[in-house]
Amino acid sequence: MFSSTAYQILAAIVLTNGLSSALPTPETSPNPNWQQIGKRLNSRASTQDYIAYSVAGINQLQTWYSAATGIYGDVTTWWNSANVITMLANFQEYFPDHVAPTTNSIFPTTLTQAPIASGYTGFLNEFYDDELWWAIAWIEVYDVTKDEKYLDMAAQIFEDPKSVWGQAKCGGLWWDKSHTQNGAVENSLYLTAAAKLANRRPNTPSQGYYYNEALKAHDWFLASGLINSNNLINNGLDLNTCQNDGAAVFTYNQGIILGGLTELSWASGDASHIDLANTIAMSAINALTDENGILTEECEATNTCNRDLQQFKGVFGRNIQFMFNRAALTDDIKTTYKNFLTRNADSIWSNDQVDNQLGLDWSGPNSMSTIQTQSSALDAIVGAACVSI
Repeated sequence: MFSSTAYQILAAIVLTNGLSSALPTPETSPNPNWQQIGKRLNSRASTQDYIAYSVAGINQLQTWYSAATGIYGDVTTWWNSANVITMLANFQEYFPDHVAPTTNSIFPTTLTQAPIASGYTGFLNEFYDDELWWAIAWIEVYDVTKDEKYLDMAAQIFEDPKSVWGQAKCGGLWWDKSHTQNGAVENSLYLTAAAKLANRRPNTPSQGYYYNEALKAHDWFLASGLINSNNLINNGLDLNTCQNDGAAVFTYNQGIILGGLTELSWASGDASHIDLANTIAMSAINALTDENGILTEECEATNTCNRDLQQFKGVFGRNIQFMFNRAALTDDIKTTYKNFLTRNADSIWSNDQVDNQLGLDWSGPNSMSTIQTQSSALDAIVGAACVSI
């Protein structure tokens, strides 16, 4: 367990090939449930509005889904498809009647077809972060279906990164099997997957099997220096020095760890994990939003967001929603998180939506929509629905 003193010290210091913008229209969409929701004025929407926006956005997203492959798009949108599955499961948890008729088919189809179509063994490939995105997706699906086959798959996936944890140049987990990077995303995903599995299988395959993995990942992360003096997480470590490389501060790195710390707090009963999560989340909201409170990725200013970067913001929004509904928070913090999600969802729908297609810049206008921008924006809209009940 990381010491309370270390937490006090921390608190004190504390990729451009997008899809075409020529998307299906209501007339050409293969989805018979297409529905167009008109633009709103800039005002706070209601829960029912957010549900309607979510359903309309999901219907558009389904035009990119292949039942033959179980993937949204193709194998190049592999980890992104895992994030779509996670978003759908989150929506189903709170509003099952609105999405279960779709997910009742999507979840089992993707589970069986995606590995076949990709040519991978199960959901294992050359990137440990890809694997862990899928592990977390299947844990979320298990949570809403209670079907053990999804949790079994998550546990199977987890064994691959577990088998090499600690062998990276700077400790922890390598990003890939070619050993080119060692940093935040793969290690925060490992912490999160381990903590989630610990809470669902505390005594399987043995007592503390996953909990111990979550703890060691947590302790490594805090000692790694990846959390900088502004309480934001940089993307990587310098492999020559094993120090924080001082480079990119991506929105998704601020988000992934929030869910893991929340789950770890449940497993351990240690509220300091929530304190750290709030410190990171509040720092990110203060530093990574514009003057109107809208979340931005640095690449947006230079129009250089590749398909990976287009996915990032939704991960932060999704985990803010998770904390709002699952962590013990003060009323002031809950209000901040709710306002953040609803403000961003309102802006997306008013300014960044064309024919239910959602773009990259949540302040608008929408110049293009892709699987990544659609599902990322939906994470914020679904989040707003889930906190406005």
